[in-house]
Amino acid sequence: MRYLKLLAIALLVFSTSAISATLKDYLPQDVTYDPSIPTPESVLGYEVGEWHVRHDQLVRYMEVLAEKSDRFQLEYAGRTHEDRPLVLVTVTTPENHQNIDALRDEHLAVADPTREGDPETAPLVLYMGYSIHGDESSGSNAALLYAYYLAAAQGEKIEAVLRDSIILLDPSLNPDGLARFAQWANQHRSQNLVADPQHREHVQGTPRGRVNHYWFDLNRDWLLLQHPESRARIANFQKWKPNVLTDFHEMGTDSTFFFQPGIPTRRNPNTPEENVTLTAKLAEGHAAALDEQGRLYFTEEAFDDFYVGKGSTYPDVQGAIGILFEQASSRGHAQDSINGVVKFPFTIQNQFTTSLTTMYGAHANKAALLDYQQRFFDSALEEADDADFRGYLFGDETDPARLEGLLELLAQHEVQVYPLTSEVKENNVTFKPGSSYYVPLNQPQYRLIRAMFSTRQDFRDNTFYDVSGWTLPLAFNMNFTRTDSRVRHSDTAWQAPAAAQSEAAITANAYAYGFDWHNYFAPRALQELLEADVYVRQADLDFTAKVSDGTHAFDAGAVVITRAYQDKPWAEVQQIVQEVTARNGLKVHSITTGLTPSGIDLGSRNLRPVKPVSVMMLVGDGANMYENGEAWYYLDRHVGIPLSMIDTDRVNRVDLSRYTHIIMVDGSYSNLNDTSVSRLKEWVRDGGVIIGQQGGAKWLSKNEILAAKFVEDETFDEKFDSSTLSYDDRDSYYGKRRVAGAIFGVDLDLSHPLTVGYPREQLPVFKDSLNAMTVPESPFITVARYLEEPLLSGYAAKENREVIADKAAIVAHRLGDGRVVAFADDVNFRAFFWGSAKLLSNAIFMAPAIDAFASDDKDAAAAAEEAEEAAH
Repeated sequence: MRYLKLLAIALLVFSTSAISATLKDYLPQDVTYDPSIPTPESVLGYEVGEWHVRHDQLVRYMEVLAEKSDRFQLEYAGRTHEDRPLVLVTVTTPENHQNIDALRDEHLAVADPTREGDPETAPLVLYMGYSIHGDESSGSNAALLYAYYLAAAQGEKIEAVLRDSIILLDPSLNPDGLARFAQWANQHRSQNLVADPQHREHVQGTPRGRVNHYWFDLNRDWLLLQHPESRARIANFQKWKPNVLTDFHEMGTDSTFFFQPGIPTRRNPNTPEENVTLTAKLAEGHAAALDEQGRLYFTEEAFDDFYVGKGSTYPDVQGAIGILFEQASSRGHAQDSINGVVKFPFTIQNQFTTSLTTMYGAHANKAALLDYQQRFFDSALEEADDADFRGYLFGDETDPARLEGLLELLAQHEVQVYPLTSEVKENNVTFKPGSSYYVPLNQPQYRLIRAMFSTRQDFRDNTFYDVSGWTLPLAFNMNFTRTDSRVRHSDTAWQAPAAAQSEAAITANAYAYGFDWHNYFAPRALQELLEADVYVRQADLDFTAKVSDGTHAFDAGAVVITRAYQDKPWAEVQQIVQEVTARNGLKVHSITTGLTPSGIDLGSRNLRPVKPVSVMMLVGDGANMYENGEAWYYLDRHVGIPLSMIDTDRVNRVDLSRYTHIIMVDGSYSNLNDTSVSRLKEWVRDGGVIIGQQGGAKWLSKNEILAAKFVEDETFDEKFDSSTLSYDDRDSYYGKRRVAGAIFGVDLDLSHPLTVGYPREQLPVFKDSLNAMTVPESPFITVARYLEEPLLSGYAAKENREVIADKAAIVAHRLGDGRVVAFADDVNFRAFFWGSAKLLSNAIFMAPAIDAFASDDKDAAAAAEEAEEAAH
């Protein structure tokens, strides 16, 4: 405890009115410091906490330490979307570095039930991660101090830790967000610091530093792995399988300091109780240090540990101890709070203090942590043997891209998945070899698998900090079931292929080329063809065509490239088609004649020319930043459509005629005035396609652009009786009232243009709101309805389910010469809902095929006019 007392004396400076701190103020004095090790100030040019460190400065300091300290080895684990390096520093003794591979293998043996690892001799592994939310930057700034301490501190105490441990230091889990926020905070810093919470320094614009380049919350991506930051981090996690992982955050300025354990009833059921016990053991060290400093803190009354896609929970289902730290934020350099002025150096010190207590506490409990890790994986196999089923089956023969997307995701988490070698029928679904896979429970990642595939709907605590359901096969719209059968499968687990391969059947003398719309990347291939100035047509109806190797049945949505109307030589078009389909893993067919055996011919008006699209999305005030980012990411990375993002306060000043489509994601859009409404209505009537999602769709309804009404809040309110509740029931009551991120099922009208390429009527969608539309009286405009029992996974109160059942989830209709498409839910939630994401592509490319009006009279007149045109 002596070092804690010395640390407390050094920290008295932070209770004074001084805003800056020297390195000596931060550091405990129970060790000596190697003068040859560069200090942060010597590299940065300022003391830690005086300015917000930029990511490039942070990386440079780590590089300098790696050059100067034989304890440090630095690697570049990847690059962010903005091409910033993702650095990982491995810290241990020079002797351990010479033997690092053998030490890693010795550690991994403890976590492998098939090997006899020795927890008595294996090294302790710590993963120290900081500031996954870029504007919660006290963590990354504390990482400067922690790195200096690891490199410079001398004495038996630190030497013992380094001899016994491998420390993985990840100083910035979100480089792009950290860089954005450092620029914001520093550019608004005055010489005389402004603590006013309303000062611009403390009120960021969109996008905030919390998110990455595409405006995603990376602390929700540990399981989903849709971003390079997450993929690099999980690769290192699985490479080392640490015993402890830290996750340093910030919270509201009026709070104090939080560390786990969190609320006991909100623990994921796949996390053993002993995990909480060990977390509490480490918490004793945090508390002791903060007590010595006179700091306020709390535990066990906030922040659940349920969603395994968060940094503090992901390790918990893999034999490690994940620890969440939450520091009251200065969100700048100084800010007023109910506790006085919160100063940036103060926030950094708490994060640095608990970095040290985590390291020393883990070392003091090294034997217990390694023993727990070994028993965790041993008991996982025992629990798998005792489970009432053997494993999971999933597959989809219609779309290899979606299937491979899920397989790649599972492989990154070291989940073993095996291809079927014989057909299996389970729960009236046939799983076929070549497109179906088996995940046995009997493997080390048993608990993570149960968490990934869970369809649990009942919970002992119905209040969720984040989502309650995230079942991966449902998100990818797979046929999926558990099985207790002895499944015949390959002995070799699936491994990712080197690259996407086309099943091309290109012939030089083809009349046309065609590919189906079932593949997840078919929209991207279509967009690439349009950008290459290839003339393309898309089928609004099914047809069968003669192809070079027989006949092929093309469903509606199929893309056809005809020799007719091309401005390029046919040989050049052939080469482009070959390259585009190969790049996107599509099977392309060489069509030999325009006369088809059945269905429309290739000259049919129902094989319409596809015009290039120009898509705009409203962002900024009144729009949901996360859903904006999801739509941007999907259209940019998965479809290849350049997306114009226009702030809501500029919509009345932009030339709307530049755009063929406008997207409005969730939001209030309260700053759009009557002029905005009029302009958007006129733009739609002139032929534009407007797509609303969640709050965006409600705005379209409210302003009579969408001909559908949303269920009123009062309808839900009336289902809940609060007359007998006590004050103590308050949290539970409001927990029941909301849909806390669950998976619902909808029934699709598979004859509708918006559903082309979908293999089944039932589609899982992510639901995190009470949004639902009453089914319009007009026929033909309801595209999807919620199931009679809509909940597939996660929590939703019976009362809410009863209201939502059978309501409309997707509505689409004509308005003048334009189209209106409304989604009640987020179709691209966190970018991992590949199953429903393609609805957005369909709303873009298939919108011209939507002919139904919301008015019966208009619809009848339009149908008569179309029939007359067809007759002539």
